Amino acid sequence: MKPDSVELTIELNEINSSRRGFFRAVSRGVSQSIEEPEVTINAARPLGAVEEAIFTRLCNGCGECVTACPQGVLSMQANGPVMDLSLNHCNFCNQCIAACQTQALNQLNATDTGWRPRFSQSCNARLFGNCQECVDDCPNHALTLLDNATPTLNEQCNGCGECLSSCYIGAISLVESN
Repeated sequence: MKPDSVELTIELNEINSSRRGFFRAVSRGVSQSIEEPEVTINAARPLGAVEEAIFTRLCNGCGECVTACPQGVLSMQANGPVMDLSLNHCNFCNQCIAACQTQALNQLNATDTGWRPRFSQSCNARLFGNCQECVDDCPNHALTLLDNATPTLNEQCNGCGECLSSCYIGAISLVESN
């Protein structure tokens, strides 16, 4: 007997034996067919921003998200609110999302800003081996530092920008993640 037919026979026996077995087999099929939606991160916008095409239709430009941000990383531009992590970092407090009445910002997209650090060749850790400010300040421990090398990034990075704020020589810039 083939392995597939053995599984099918077991499922048919469950279905035929009781209503509970029927519902168990049906729910197993349903749970296996459920797919997680792919979340698109809109890096130019505040935390939790939906896809850009939808965002521009939903956002009414009220500026409540900008006012609610305690870190001051949001500003209102001609095309709506934008996130600028050059002077401070995002602490994921979600106050911008709570202030949004139009659902242009929502909790489904609130786990990542969409930004990633890029380390320049002028990094003191690479040149002199005497700096690890960004590594020490990273709240997610997303940076690793080897001797005389620029820090390397791992998958725990959520794009908060803390590393950018902590680099006193400006050797870090932020780029949109792919």
